[in-house]
Amino acid sequence: MGTEMKINPVEVNEKFQNIVKDTEEVVTKEGLLDLLRTKKKIVSYWGVAPTGPPHIGYYRTLAKQMDLVKAGCHHKVLIANLHAYLDDMKSPWSEIKVRGEIYKKCLQLLGLKGQYVEYITGADIQLTKDYYLEILKASAFVTDKRALRAVSEVVRMTNPKVSSLIYPIMQALDCWALDVDLAYGGIDQRHVYMLASELLTKLNHKVPIYIFTPLGIGLSGGEKMSASEKEGRLELFAQPDEIRAKIKKAFCPESKIEGNPIIEYCKYLIFPRIKKFIIKRSKKFGGDMQFTKFEDLQIQFEDKRIHPEDLKNATAEYLIKVLKPVREYFNKNPDLLETFEKRR
Repeated sequence: MGTEMKINPVEVNEKFQNIVKDTEEVVTKEGLLDLLRTKKKIVSYWGVAPTGPPHIGYYRTLAKQMDLVKAGCHHKVLIANLHAYLDDMKSPWSEIKVRGEIYKKCLQLLGLKGQYVEYITGADIQLTKDYYLEILKASAFVTDKRALRAVSEVVRMTNPKVSSLIYPIMQALDCWALDVDLAYGGIDQRHVYMLASELLTKLNHKVPIYIFTPLGIGLSGGEKMSASEKEGRLELFAQPDEIRAKIKKAFCPESKIEGNPIIEYCKYLIFPRIKKFIIKRSKKFGGDMQFTKFEDLQIQFEDKRIHPEDLKNATAEYLIKVLKPVREYFNKNPDLLETFEKRR
């Protein structure tokens, strides 16, 4: 697992805490610690299939990738454009390139960039002769039932195609092709990566550490935000009026933290990108409230000192600010969004 060397235990612990915080599962924490103790340059990766319009449901994903970069990982972002087609053609073949470029630009504009962040397009690594031969070798180890079970929470399963069987095999091989030490995904990716462990072992390839976070909550609360549900999603390039209207309707029960999308948007998307969070209120209701730490906001909300409507109003305004770079870019380049507009 790399060249043996002495690494400061304090540094190891700091990196470990950054990587495992807010995760649902790490496979395995012992393996992660061993990796941090023995390898200085750790390569992490996350793959995204550019299917429907990019939306704020990626807020937890963005936050965790920032944690990986902060922990010193060389982080690879795979724009998995071929996977977007394999998933029941959610992205038409003719549009996989432009959709991939849109996703990449959105991620960069929200801060996922820098000398330790590398973007790679799926087609650039997945159409080589060596990769294709690995697909053939791997396919002999996987039954159709095993492959379908692996992707049951990831791809559209109304009428599974053969492409759905190829999908998890390629995702496993991406770990090999990118030579990663750590693979990250939402908890819905767990079955895919457990299959990946089996395949990579049988093919005598390195098996990475797997890190999973809970899925982002939709506007209605308690469910994954889906690109296919227009009313339940909030696109990264949404205009201010749409942001205000959708946040106003969002689920935000008084004093409840768990399963509250407004609280989660504040924690993972807004607070990491601002210096202070101000909730504007009339003097009749106590005047404005100001926060520099999310934890203080959470305590006040749990104690019923912040009304849900006041929190939603403030959240909408800060989302407008946070998403401004994305919105301005696509306002200047509206033609880039035509691929999504046709299918909205």
